[in-house]
Amino acid sequence: MINLHPELWAQGCAMCRAALESSPEGKTIAAGLAHGILMMLVLPYGLMATFGFIIYRGYRKKSKEQ
Repeated sequence: MINLHPELWAQGCAMCRAALESSPEGKTIAAGLAHGILMMLVLPYGLMATFGFIIYRGYRKKSKEQ
């Protein structure tokens, strides 16, 4: 059986995270990295959805004209 616990996913960066969060400046850096990772995950899907909607709207408009 595969364990998909979030605690297991973060084992590789436990020392990096501990080192960053040990100082006030590091906490700011860690928060910035977390936001950057989220942006890298969200932006591609947002762009794909936007282009998909534009293409869908174009096909729908074209079918109404015919």
